[in-house]
Amino acid sequence: MADYQTEALALLQQIMAVPTVGTDESLVADIIEDYLAPLLKAGVLTTSRVNFAPHRDNLIVRYGDGDAHLLGLTGHMDVVTAGDETQWAHAPFAGTVVDGRLYGRGATDMKAGLAAMVVALKRRAMEEPHPAHPVVLFATVGEEVDNYGARQLAAAGYADHLDALLVGEPTGAVIKPAQRGIIDYTVTAKGKAAHSSQPELGANAIDGLVAFHQAVGAAVAPLLAHSDPLLGHPTHSITLIQGGAQVNIIPEAASLRGNIRTIPAAGNEQFKAALEAAVHAVDIPGVDLSLSVDSTLVPVGTPADNVLVQALQAARTANGLEAASVTGDTGITDAALMCRPGTALAIYGPGNDTSHQTDEFVELTDFNEALAVYGSLLANW
Repeated sequence: MADYQTEALALLQQIMAVPTVGTDESLVADIIEDYLAPLLKAGVLTTSRVNFAPHRDNLIVRYGDGDAHLLGLTGHMDVVTAGDETQWAHAPFAGTVVDGRLYGRGATDMKAGLAAMVVALKRRAMEEPHPAHPVVLFATVGEEVDNYGARQLAAAGYADHLDALLVGEPTGAVIKPAQRGIIDYTVTAKGKAAHSSQPELGANAIDGLVAFHQAVGAAVAPLLAHSDPLLGHPTHSITLIQGGAQVNIIPEAASLRGNIRTIPAAGNEQFKAALEAAVHAVDIPGVDLSLSVDSTLVPVGTPADNVLVQALQAARTANGLEAASVTGDTGITDAALMCRPGTALAIYGPGNDTSHQTDEFVELTDFNEALAVYGSLLANW
């Protein structure tokens, strides 16, 4: 293993040892700043922080001056809970290496991608203190909950001048220049309780939800028929439902929650209009429905051959790797907030489908490959 790969692994293990489950991202920012300290002292790199909450700082690392041809790198510092740690074969915050795999929470999602970007940026800054084009790295808080850090940074204008944005989420040997949007919503039904032997004296809230289920299916059907070359069809799923108090009582209250994944051709506003139409279409005497849109992020669609995708393909070739396949991302990343109109997007990083799972891991070959590709990208940006 090359010296810089050993260095990168050590940094990754160090930041994985911090259990940033909705807290303490500032400790990871401290580690990154300590790692970059010689370059910060020399003025080759600069850092700043944007505080979100106590012990939760977003970190911004700047390399080069100006905004011409500005490349953004972004990765989040938080992780999801490890759950029942007794079920892990390897302690979730120990960063254990076994048979070429690094195990632990965040190994894939996405401290490996963040560490690889930090190390690649340091190596490039050491080689060339005065880059032809500037780079800015964002290490964000709270991505796993509601993209808290990215929301904060985007609202403050930190993403306004990015020509390209690389998101180091786990994709393996795949480049993703587009991602779906999301809507989480709740429909609440209010009726009237009654004895189940006399249902005519009440108004069954669950009947209202059943009617909504039928109405919303018809309302969103034309939108679900749309398709995107990278992202495929949008989706709509009702994922939670609750109601009633006892088997012999007509339920006076019930609610359901749904999740929609949108695409540019069938976007968030269109789906919200369809949800509202479905609520208004329900006519159950004595039952009132209300809609709450709980969370929404718009889809991000950029060309499959955008300038950053091309640069990543060239970086792979420079490292003896085959061209990566290009497809859309069905999930959500900080790109939903940080990618502005006209920004070239690529989601590309080390990792696999063990995100959020027990015994999450990253292959060290995958990690080292991303490290090399990031390095070549920065050298030729």
